[in-house]
Amino acid sequence: MKTWNFTFADEYNDWGWNSVQARGVKSAVKKAEKWVAKMGKGKWTLNVNSVNCSTATEKMLLSNFY
Repeated sequence: MKTWNFTFADEYNDWGWNSVQARGVKSAVKKAEKWVAKMGKGKWTLNVNSVNCSTATEKMLLSNFY
């Protein structure tokens, strides 16, 4: 299992990110879509192109909050 990062946004260009555990990219996209649908209640949209398992991306995303 790998940690996959993803970003999501709303119509006002507010955005956020989270991560899921999955074996492959297809599974990661499905889990991310499920998470966004559950947590966003229709307000958020997954940026499918942002799904990745890069530790550098995760560090960059975390640095936005320090």
